[in-house]
Amino acid sequence: MLDTRNHNHTINKMRRFVPSRNKSIIAAFMVAIIVIFGSCQNDISVVNSLTLREKGPEEVVEDIHFFLSKEGFVEQEFLIPKMNKYATPERYLECPEGFEIIAYNTNKTKRISLKGDYGVSYEDRKIMEAKRNVVITNFSTGEIIETEHLIWNMDKKLIYSNRQIKQTQPDGSVYIGERFESNEDMTKYTIFKPHIVTYDGEEPIE
Repeated sequence: MLDTRNHNHTINKMRRFVPSRNKSIIAAFMVAIIVIFGSCQNDISVVNSLTLREKGPEEVVEDIHFFLSKEGFVEQEFLIPKMNKYATPERYLECPEGFEIIAYNTNKTKRISLKGDYGVSYEDRKIMEAKRNVVITNFSTGEIIETEHLIWNMDKKLIYSNRQIKQTQPDGSVYIGERFESNEDMTKYTIFKPHIVTYDGEEPIE
């Protein structure tokens, strides 16, 4: 039920295990969202009346620690300090205090992680965005990709960034690119117009 005193619904320290069939780390995030808010069904007329008076979120979930599993193996882990759900001016979910998503191999080792200082998902437009200090770490290859803005277009099954991209290789080589495109599970990607910097000791060599 909606807390009419605070005009939101808060669940503290959420921790769950849910079966998963998704290989994409971000697609799994959508499953987590459905489960998180699926247990918080509000009366629509009450929500609408509150939305007219309040500009804040209609629901708030805090301290989310969430797992998705398949055949007994944990595939994804979600760490989200706070998630807000809005209905106007359009339906969207917001992670104002950042987020981290970790995908695991079947041997329980980390495969890839995605984190950022801010996240938002627009339900009708099917667009998700990560902003500010966005970091993708591929634990299998040792590569790290950093940017300030990452976008997932669900209809096009495309993850991309039109902001500067920094890629750090396991040997310390650094590639700076103008933009970035990837498939949904972030296993195949392209850095456009890369500027390569390799390090010899402490001095960069271009």
